[in-house]
Amino acid sequence: MMASEILLRLLLASGAASALVLLLRQPVRRLCGAGAAYLLWMAVPASVLAALVPRSSAPQVARLLPGPVAAAATQLTQTTANAASTGWDTALCAAWLAGAVVLAGSMAWRQWSFQRGLRAGAWQGGPLLLGVWRARLVLPHSFRCDYGPAERRLVLAHERVHAERGDLLANAACALLQCLAWCNPLIHLAAARFRLDQELSCDETVLRRHGQAGIYANAMLKTQLAAQGLPLACQWQAVHPLKERIMQLKLSVSPARRLGGKLAAAVLVAGCGLASMAVQAEPAAPKHYNVYLEMDGSRPHLLVKEGENSGVAIGAGADQWRANFVVAPAHGAIQVKANVSHGGKDLSNFTLEVADNGTGKFKVTDAGKDFIVSMRVSEVH
Repeated sequence: MMASEILLRLLLASGAASALVLLLRQPVRRLCGAGAAYLLWMAVPASVLAALVPRSSAPQVARLLPGPVAAAATQLTQTTANAASTGWDTALCAAWLAGAVVLAGSMAWRQWSFQRGLRAGAWQGGPLLLGVWRARLVLPHSFRCDYGPAERRLVLAHERVHAERGDLLANAACALLQCLAWCNPLIHLAAARFRLDQELSCDETVLRRHGQAGIYANAMLKTQLAAQGLPLACQWQAVHPLKERIMQLKLSVSPARRLGGKLAAAVLVAGCGLASMAVQAEPAAPKHYNVYLEMDGSRPHLLVKEGENSGVAIGAGADQWRANFVVAPAHGAIQVKANVSHGGKDLSNFTLEVADNGTGKFKVTDAGKDFIVSMRVSEVH
């Protein structure tokens, strides 16, 4: 595959999965809890990674999908292949690379500036977890003064849940995808909602383990929210609606619904991965057909290609018969759309569906005289 085709596949896979999760996250959160909504976001990396699967594996995967989904995947494959072969491969890759480098540089500068500020003086913001592979807990200088003992336990439990689940690594993957798909505004919207769902899921886990929703809400109200989030950190940000987080604390979801939601989310993640993988399949080669006509005593034979307009002429001048037709597969049969003319005058437009190696007949009338046209069609195997 060309670089532009890989890029188009990545953008399509990540954008489609993000749009689906954005539509589902709030209903799932209300019905099954924040944990199930957060799990939905696994559909995005699953779709992106599946977009990198070698094409040789994709046809087998396509057979696992429902017919309409597989057909849509095949059409999308052809579309992306056509788009990637239009000659703008180099210009596209150069523009994409420039944007990705600028965004990655901006994120790196923000992260570096923050960590340099920590070394220069005491942190005055809210509690946060910093890093990727090795988590570093950062607490405000006045943490013991501002928070009571129970509040401190809950705040630390919140950060501990982030570390246990590997949320820092998930945030790094999110930042990487933002750089790779920087030109898609939907990815940046999805990244913000992903970070919110991450916090809501963490809140849910803390309350399930420790309870004390009122004390936890008070701790949230005391926390100084960061105006702009760090790419490699778990922190409470101003972009995370505090009212929404506190309202979520009041939502009670039964263990059965939580489990059912997570199972449904896992099925969705697997389905997105399979669909993305199916798109990688090479477009199916067009079929070819033998067409045997019997018309006005003549029996011409043609070899035609699926979907192409083909024609045959018998005779000449005012006595010339002509048949133009298109042959294509249709619902387990073979469909023929044809037009018959005699002496330059259209006589009939018709559509036939016949079985493989089957025969169809139809009648045309010219100058008060009826003619029978017979057509036998068989696929070339």
